[in-house]
Amino acid sequence: MVSKPAPSTSRPLRRWLLRAAYAFLALMFAGVAAFAVSWSVLSRNADSFLTLFALRVPKTITKVLDQNGNVLGVFAEEHRVVIPYGDIPKAYINALVATEDADFWHHHGIDYRGVARAGFNFIISFGRRKEGASTLTMQLIRTVTAKRERRLFSGGLKRKIQEMILARKVEKAYTKKQILEMYANEVYLGGGRYGIEAAAEYYFGKTAPQLAPEECALLAGLVQNPNWYNPYNPDPKARLAAKARRDHVLLRMAKAGYLSPQEASQLMDKPIRLARENAQEESVAPYVLEEVRKYLYEKYGRDQVLNGGLEVTTTIDSYMQEAANKAVQQGLRVVDRRRGFRKDAVQFVNDPEGTQLPGWKRYFEVGDDVQGVILGWSRGNAEVRIGPSHLEVPAAAFAWAGKDIQKLLPRGAAPLFLVKTAEDGTPKTLELDQEPLVQGALMAIDPKTGEIRAMVGGYDFNQSKYDRALQAQRQVGSTMKAFVYGAAFTAGKTPATIVEDVPTRFLDASDYATITHADGTKDYKPLRPGVKPYEPHNYEMDFWGPIPIWEAIRDSRNVPAVRTLDDTGVLNVIDYARKCGIEGALPPYPSLALGSADMTLREMVRAYGTISNDGLQTPEPFFIKKVVDRNGRVLESHSGAATEQVVDPQSTFQLIQCLQGVATQGTGAGASALQWPVAGKTGTTDQYTDAWFLGFSTRITCGVWVGLDEKKTLYHGADGGHVALPIWVDFMKAALPTTPKEDFTAPPGMEWADIDDVTGLQATAATTGRVLHLAFKPGTVPKSGSDAAAIKKIQDARAKAPSQPVEIRMWGMPQQPEAPKPVDLAGSDPNG
Repeated sequence: MVSKPAPSTSRPLRRWLLRAAYAFLALMFAGVAAFAVSWSVLSRNADSFLTLFALRVPKTITKVLDQNGNVLGVFAEEHRVVIPYGDIPKAYINALVATEDADFWHHHGIDYRGVARAGFNFIISFGRRKEGASTLTMQLIRTVTAKRERRLFSGGLKRKIQEMILARKVEKAYTKKQILEMYANEVYLGGGRYGIEAAAEYYFGKTAPQLAPEECALLAGLVQNPNWYNPYNPDPKARLAAKARRDHVLLRMAKAGYLSPQEASQLMDKPIRLARENAQEESVAPYVLEEVRKYLYEKYGRDQVLNGGLEVTTTIDSYMQEAANKAVQQGLRVVDRRRGFRKDAVQFVNDPEGTQLPGWKRYFEVGDDVQGVILGWSRGNAEVRIGPSHLEVPAAAFAWAGKDIQKLLPRGAAPLFLVKTAEDGTPKTLELDQEPLVQGALMAIDPKTGEIRAMVGGYDFNQSKYDRALQAQRQVGSTMKAFVYGAAFTAGKTPATIVEDVPTRFLDASDYATITHADGTKDYKPLRPGVKPYEPHNYEMDFWGPIPIWEAIRDSRNVPAVRTLDDTGVLNVIDYARKCGIEGALPPYPSLALGSADMTLREMVRAYGTISNDGLQTPEPFFIKKVVDRNGRVLESHSGAATEQVVDPQSTFQLIQCLQGVATQGTGAGASALQWPVAGKTGTTDQYTDAWFLGFSTRITCGVWVGLDEKKTLYHGADGGHVALPIWVDFMKAALPTTPKEDFTAPPGMEWADIDDVTGLQATAATTGRVLHLAFKPGTVPKSGSDAAAIKKIQDARAKAPSQPVEIRMWGMPQQPEAPKPVDLAGSDPNG
């Protein structure tokens, strides 16, 4: 009997494989069918997509330029500068193609092999392995439409098919070079930069055509992951990743034949050199940019400003602006240190050796601030840790903070330090520092046009955007005296006119009744309770007796200024100030002479500009000269010229001569260090809350204010000459040499005479003091000469001035119909 053969185990396996093959083919067929149907359906909308693609206008930046065409800043939703294909470096094109789409020059928008490979890998991995297979053309479409669906069955496949359809359409409608041009201008490259031109400036401080091959490779490598590969990323691993990615691109370029292996190797050995190691893009004129932005937003709308590609030319001089920034920051730091060290602002750490503080990973340059942890003290020197670095900081670096600094800063304290020297981005020497609470402002204009050349609105725009040059209204102190004496000269007084610096009390005629006794003496009776007299005092609480106006201005004597205001007429002084450009409220009280009124730095600079301009009114200071759209069409333009003679030029020159005395021998004598014809006036308010200096040459008028945002004392002795003037001088040292060196010129017809500074008469052989060479309006030169009798009379009067009885003056203030309550003449007198 023959036995039956055993059943073969290979048959079930064959059947299973056959069924699997049929299932796979069915699935493939279904997939192809579904793909074909989807392609057919989605192709119907392709033309509309293509139309939108063709009509799109790339978002471009609005550039703000200084007067010489240098970029001050940009406004942008997408920071992009569009350039033509001819300006795109060949190395960047090659890097893109080698890394992102090796068959770019040969395919028609779709890499079919890549799509097939991606689909096959997706299927066999059961959806775990996903590959993009996107060509540069498809990437461009995705970038332009800005829609990235990531979930396969909720839009991703549909999106991919749409991209492929559009890629075919785009490839038929545009040349390869046009596609690459669009791609290079659209792609995001990190740091808020879109397109190669903006990225080249941001990373390397160059235009795109200036990029080296290794720089092009770095930018091409950013396409894959611009945030992680950004070399400005503070994470040290990111810097290494950026270099590794750049080197990968160089290898791909070599593999594709765009570089030889030797060239690629040499380029890979080069380090990454960036334009700004800290990637800090602080504008040179942030307060100016903010004012320009607000103006443009209001006039043209936010979208037009951020995306419309406007070009705004301003009046700013970048060189002067940088000098202004430096002068204000350094000057305020000095003032703040004089106020004392603030321990309450110091951070303390529990683990001095292990603590890591913010900002330690950045690249340090001279002038940077950084926190350092005190590890201990030895022989008066501190051991300070900044990251891995341990520095010995000598006692001299702490000297400004006082004698008890070791008690104020024990082990574990982490105060702020100023980097004095640095090497390869690492601090080497330090000085104790602190963030100033003191604020300041500076504005410099061309007085002939009103163009603002430089403006600083505070110590740090990032900390406070409040613009103290334009918005802050502060008491102006003795800078107001310029308008008092300018009006007095207009009314007929001269710099040689004698004014009395004696104890004086002002009573308002509407508040006091005058009682005349039989012997001719007078008493004054208040008409209502609560009224107070006004009795001004000088800075040193002394009295000099009779002095020439020239000397009263030079040394900023208060009592003569108020008496001159009274003699000239307060309404005449207000009228003079208005003509110069003052727009704020000017209360008609005696304290007006001493600067009790609140005004902005901007209007004070304009008013002093009118004085420096020989009485021709300086136009309203402005920033914007021209606005041009992306097609070169001028939307608006502005210019200014001082053409209206608002005050007498001869009287104005007399005032300028007096203000020159301030800047050479008086309260502003620090300006003499400039060795340049300048004039100006200091200003200090009561309790040392505000310090001013307003000064000018023939070409630049500049004002500086220093104070706290709250009206509190800076420190005792913080007057305009010690606080504001040094900032003004530091700025003018840089600004003046950019202009012609010119003397102030007397208007035609003025007469010159040598004057005895004691008597105010013409100098003679009897003159023993200073001789003043002064200009006079025709017919106003003193008729007589100074002699021994005249000199003795003045000297005797000066000796008696401090002890003589108080002189009572009735103040002829006009009645205020709506003011039934008593008027306090002292008002808010800043000089007490």
